Amino acid sequence: MRSLSNIYFDEENNLIRIGSKKSQRQYMNLAHTRKFMQTLLVASECKKIIEQGVTTSIRDLYYALKHTIKGTHENTFNGQEESDPVLEDLESALNLLREELHLKADRKGYMAGPMIIEDTGDRINCAKMGSSGWAIPSDVEPEMIKFVENRAKYALLIEKDAVWQRLNEDKFWKKENCLIITGKGQPARGCRRLINRINKELGIPVYVLADADPWGYYIYSVIKQGSINLSFLSDRLGTPSAKFIGLTVKDVTDYGISSNVTIKLNKGDQKRLKEMLNYVWFKPKPWQQELKRMLKAGYKLELEALSSKGIKFITEKYLIDKIRKRDFLP
Repeated sequence: MRSLSNIYFDEENNLIRIGSKKSQRQYMNLAHTRKFMQTLLVASECKKIIEQGVTTSIRDLYYALKHTIKGTHENTFNGQEESDPVLEDLESALNLLREELHLKADRKGYMAGPMIIEDTGDRINCAKMGSSGWAIPSDVEPEMIKFVENRAKYALLIEKDAVWQRLNEDKFWKKENCLIITGKGQPARGCRRLINRINKELGIPVYVLADADPWGYYIYSVIKQGSINLSFLSDRLGTPSAKFIGLTVKDVTDYGISSNVTIKLNKGDQKRLKEMLNYVWFKPKPWQQELKRMLKAGYKLELEALSSKGIKFITEKYLIDKIRKRDFLP
């Protein structure tokens, strides 16, 4: 069962995990029949593409299975919002990633830095990818992506693509001997899995650079301990040792950031912050202080606000200070 009632936080390993509750789908139970049919359709199509030795997208899967059932006006699927959860049910039941079922999602995210990888047989130097960086694929499992050579001391995940471009243009990765990665907002599973592998297999730390707002903090929490929706994959998608490097409300004072570039919290922000105060993974004292500080200040701010101190302030001052002082949130 992938419902909220079957999710718990593993405090020893700092991961959101799925519990042991299970459910059954029976063809002869009218309440289950439609979902039973959909489950077998998805499983059958996955089996077919695996046997053919090909891959396809989850969007293609939906269209391949969508049709009107003969003699009725009923569709097998009314939208992709029906086929995607069924696929996740199969992943959970089989303890497999969808990429292992030969299914891929859209690419999202880029990486640059002193690392050479092998991507399905092609050797790629991530330090020589120009302004665009290496596009992170959906499937980054060891069979597809191999780490050939790494000289990076740490990996920096950046929420905003525009900020990643700033760091890439300034060759921050070269000066700091690090990897810079962006998930372009909430990172896709391929990006999260890559971060997990980099940390586990190469033993280098992961730092997260995101906006000082509830959404930026949420992105960090998903990187660190996984998500509720994909709790059955937390071991492979979560990176419990990740640290939050910024941005924080405290930085406004510490770095003399003008109040003119802050954004007033709306009611939704305030409600979300109060909810986050009760999450187990935000219970450490530094996080409680940060969340309460934001509520008291009544504002949030984006990473781009650092540009008010100069276009290169983020690369030449802010990040260098944070890393040297180890000024992180756990």
